[in-house]
Amino acid sequence: MTTIYRSGPLRLVKTHFQLSIHSQEDASVRYPHGEVIGSTGKIGSYILNSINSPNVPIVELNNHQYPQCQPAAATPRGVSPGCLSPEDTPLYACVPSSAIRTVWDATVPHRRKDLVFLCNCIPSRHLNNFDSSSDFTICILHFGVSHVSVNGKAASLSSQPLPVLNTSPQSPPTVVYGRHATTLAEILKRDGISVEIASSAQQLQSVAAKKLAWSSLFWLLCHDSNEPMTVKEVWEKKSEQIHALVAEMLPALERLAAEAWNLTESSNASTKIKSIGTVQEVVDYLHTYSMSMKHGQITPSLDLALNEIQERNGVLLSLTVKSDDTDTGDIPHLQLEMIRRVAGEECLAKCLSTAQADDISDGSNRLERVPCEASNLQFLYYPTKKKIRVSSDQLSVVIIGAGIIGSSVAHHLSRRGDFKITLLDKSSSLLPKPAATDQDDEIHPGVATSSSFAWLNANDKSPLSYMQLNQLGMEMWHRHDLLKKYPAWSGALLRKETQNTCEKNSRYVCIGPLDYGDAKCLEPGIDWKENSEQSSEFYFYPEEGFVEPTEVVKGLRLSAQRNGVDFIGGAEIASLIRNEHGNVSGVEYTAASGSTNIIRATADVVIIACGASSASQELGIGSKRLPLAKQPGALTYVSSGSYLKHPQTRIFVDTINQTHMLRRSDGTLVVGGGRLIVGGSEGSDADNDSPVNNILDKSSKDENDSAIGKGMIAAAIKSVSPDELDSFMEHCFENDDDSNFRVTKANRPISADGLPVVGLVEQGLYVAVTHSGITLAPLIGELASYEIEDSLNVQISEQVLGQESYGFQILEAYRPTRFK
Repeated sequence: MTTIYRSGPLRLVKTHFQLSIHSQEDASVRYPHGEVIGSTGKIGSYILNSINSPNVPIVELNNHQYPQCQPAAATPRGVSPGCLSPEDTPLYACVPSSAIRTVWDATVPHRRKDLVFLCNCIPSRHLNNFDSSSDFTICILHFGVSHVSVNGKAASLSSQPLPVLNTSPQSPPTVVYGRHATTLAEILKRDGISVEIASSAQQLQSVAAKKLAWSSLFWLLCHDSNEPMTVKEVWEKKSEQIHALVAEMLPALERLAAEAWNLTESSNASTKIKSIGTVQEVVDYLHTYSMSMKHGQITPSLDLALNEIQERNGVLLSLTVKSDDTDTGDIPHLQLEMIRRVAGEECLAKCLSTAQADDISDGSNRLERVPCEASNLQFLYYPTKKKIRVSSDQLSVVIIGAGIIGSSVAHHLSRRGDFKITLLDKSSSLLPKPAATDQDDEIHPGVATSSSFAWLNANDKSPLSYMQLNQLGMEMWHRHDLLKKYPAWSGALLRKETQNTCEKNSRYVCIGPLDYGDAKCLEPGIDWKENSEQSSEFYFYPEEGFVEPTEVVKGLRLSAQRNGVDFIGGAEIASLIRNEHGNVSGVEYTAASGSTNIIRATADVVIIACGASSASQELGIGSKRLPLAKQPGALTYVSSGSYLKHPQTRIFVDTINQTHMLRRSDGTLVVGGGRLIVGGSEGSDADNDSPVNNILDKSSKDENDSAIGKGMIAAAIKSVSPDELDSFMEHCFENDDDSNFRVTKANRPISADGLPVVGLVEQGLYVAVTHSGITLAPLIGELASYEIEDSLNVQISEQVLGQESYGFQILEAYRPTRFK
């Protein structure tokens, strides 16, 4: 038995379960409880945490499968809501009301009926233009959420602080209406939130109007003084002013509450609300709501209110202030004077312009939805300012680098139309020989790819956007029509220093902390070396897995070859070709070792995907436009199956001693050494002081690979080793037998800031370089191929590349132009 601590809002759940040693299979349904849009915000993080941290055991006693994903997905920015989860599951949109239209447009059309908007919206203003057949859900919140660190420590960059509710039993009920009202109500009630399911759309409209009264008035009242006041202080000192403001505002509230927004109900008079209440009833509501949040010890944010002034005060003013009004009886003079004092004339003018326009829509959405051909995912794309190319010639592409990234781009681009695609690489073994048998069809997968641990994970990667990118990469491996057969989703067992914290990441399945006995139960193929001087604990990540990179690259290349891609091995790049305008128009290369014959390959686009060599000067980019960190790594491959009684079945990563091991499908044990880098913003920093790193550093001297491999394995055995590997190493040392293992070494392709580099460097020159190449290869191949196809059909100006967003929103932070 093991104890699992899972953190959730206002509660700490302690659950028990019996660990299963069965390896898990891919689940048929992913994210069965839907998606959360805006999960980095306070409300969104609360909803995500509440769904993914339920008060139930994480693994059922008689269930031999570990969860392969969280119950609900955190939809990343740049991904179309609705494509990650099954139809008819909720899509919780925790966004500002100004973003409702954007979310609606971005959502997969047949999933819009599953949208659940949790925000301070006015249904008649924000939702009235939507398709009336879409029975989406609206929630008017009467609770707040704050973020706190755990145990006094700041949250890691890849996780979020713990969301904590601000509410009380005296709070007005949160009101929900629509298709998923019951599901949302159950989530909220679990944390003690008072919830009411509205009987009609018009009842919800009335509640939204009263909530807007609070949002419009109390930021003004709290900041209309020399020093900001709390809500409680406002009630103590400005009670008469509150009554006067409500009396002035009441006619506008009545009109707003009566506005119809649901077309199904708009003709039904019985559903209309006759009155929002008397002045005293509205004041009582405002007082109850005010005191339910930390007993009134809060001060609304002035900056947030100024940013949202059009949606708060502007809506009510639109019902009383018109440009052609001659009757001044309903004009809210008290509120206008407060806005002038607190916000200034400019904000007042901005607010009045909204009132006179009588429209709070956020305009048209620039983003387009682009379906992923290899899976059922959809991504959001910035249409560029385009000048259409006019040419009847077949467009040509040259890809430099045939590792997993280059091969993935070649495969995906070959599915996108009639392009002439040529892939160049230094290796001569790019494709299996004709009529080759299983024994002699070996290929070279690329320098960095051949030295990759091939661990599919998003573990501890930061910042959060980069972690989410890697989660999408894992998602592509699950869904990709060609590649989903390759991963072994074994799960990964990590040993870490004792953290003395119960913080959990609700975005990623994690089981732990575990002790040595639990770890042995999970992985009997590991001989644990418990060190009493070293305080450590274990965590199991069942979502993770690995692939055999050579087999994946072979599959990608063979598919690309069938689609017409021309593979040229033994190619040494001499330089890029530029036309009379200075634009890239091809490459010059030699095709055989030692050859001086220059071959010219013209191209409309040249793609650089050659890992750590991508910044070399002959490729036209250089270290200033693509600064790469020097991060050497090595792997030792041990064919030791005959020595093992209990072969290792899971990935094992010792973050303390920087040792990592897994066993591939052919029985080969892969021992990783060097600096354990997961990429991301911490990718260029690593602790060099470890036994394995010390062995690797000797590779620059005269030691051969045999000595390095033996040293790496010996260093790993000092802390942990697979069952009976000690005997195997003893045999190797006594008999000087190194025939059963080999070593690969390579520099990891890591940029100076540790993040991927994907996109146009200039018109006609595209780059794709990343350290998490295995995890991200299907995703980058799919997205890059679409961007490249788009760039072939349009002229993209240098101004667009340097100053404006273009291409996929999900790749926005990873453009090479950031290094300028």
